[in-house]
Amino acid sequence: MTHVLRPSRTFAVLALLGTLTVAACGSPAAGPAADPPAPAAPGSPGPSRAAAGLPDLCTLLSPAEVADAAGTDIPFHRAEPGKGLIICAYHQGTDAASPAIYVQYQLGTAGSLDSGTGAEELRISGMRAKWFEHGARLLVAVDQDLLVVNLGIAGRDLRRGDLRALAVELAGRALADLR
Repeated sequence: MTHVLRPSRTFAVLALLGTLTVAACGSPAAGPAADPPAPAAPGSPGPSRAAAGLPDLCTLLSPAEVADAAGTDIPFHRAEPGKGLIICAYHQGTDAASPAIYVQYQLGTAGSLDSGTGAEELRISGMRAKWFEHGARLLVAVDQDLLVVNLGIAGRDLRRGDLRALAVELAGRALADLR
């Protein structure tokens, strides 16, 4: 028996799996040593965008920008909002079943940046980030929120295989648009 997931369920499953994967990968203490993060300013950490609501990320990061960065056509894109998150899928085909580049914004989940092992520490626009080569996924802490660029198997042939540079560029463009 074959089961077909509707697009909204597919996004919900992807969001749940992504969050569980980040949370289940363990503590970074077991991984390679990294420079400690810069000390936080006195007082509470930066605000979450929760009070202002989710950013209109799928409009801010246009399909043309994603296509330009990826070096491929993006003939179809869609947004899938959920509770506390927005997922933008930039498809390389003309329907929701085609491979896609996923960019998502999650409210209040920056703490999950410190979950997982085997990641390369980065700074993007002055913000802490981690690149997971194995999953072709980039996580960026935006105050208390999290920006995720997930290339997964859809991106293996993009930008001649330089997926890290593609993810960093997409995150940089999204962050510039969020400001």
